[in-house]
Amino acid sequence: MLRPVRAVAPGPWPDVSDGALLRSAFAPAVVPESVLQRLLEATRLVRCGAGPLTVASPRRPEPSWWLLRSGRIGLGPRSAEGAVTEQRWIGPGEWLDVAGALSGHGGWLEHAVCHTPVELLAVPLSALYEACAADPGFAQAFAGVLAQRVRSLNDTLQELAGADVPVRFARWLLRQLAAQGEEGPAPQLVLGERKQAIARQLRTTSETLSRTLSRLSRDGILEVKGYALTVRDPAALRALARSAPQ
Repeated sequence: MLRPVRAVAPGPWPDVSDGALLRSAFAPAVVPESVLQRLLEATRLVRCGAGPLTVASPRRPEPSWWLLRSGRIGLGPRSAEGAVTEQRWIGPGEWLDVAGALSGHGGWLEHAVCHTPVELLAVPLSALYEACAADPGFAQAFAGVLAQRVRSLNDTLQELAGADVPVRFARWLLRQLAAQGEEGPAPQLVLGERKQAIARQLRTTSETLSRTLSRLSRDGILEVKGYALTVRDPAALRALARSAPQ
């Protein structure tokens, strides 16, 4: 059961950095200060603890765009076992969701897990629409954010459709290592989920993933010991990730 969402009462919010955070979220468009101020006055600050996101819908407390103010969130589909299969991660100044409240079902487009306690800025759609009507330049900024999200989704689809499994796995592994801050000549990743769940992220089968791991091991790129993966040749792994579709 979801815990209640706790809206933060006025206090240190907003501070001097919130205007800059909102401004950067609409970059490269330049939003007038007067428009930013009106948006901030309508925005709500919501806090959630570490764990599954406790905001049940992007329409609560009212239909909004959601911007991460502080903390770190992992996003992705939910597996058959009910766990979130994280495929990307966001930090402060990145949008958590700009389309869920606009969709027919009004749900989050991706499931979210808070790696830390987080603060979210809920910018009401009503305030965004008013800003669009009052300032044509902001209407372009509004459309630009949506366009960026569409491009991101399209890039993900093209990657899944165009690259073979070893290339997709190499890209996935590099993202995982970067998210955990693993660097050095032999970075290591201990898989935190079943290989079957990882295979679903890569749109393949667990058997094909196992063959991919065996191939990378034979090629000297990875050392595989159960769920522990050690990158023995980071340069070769990066080269594989850059490979063009066959």
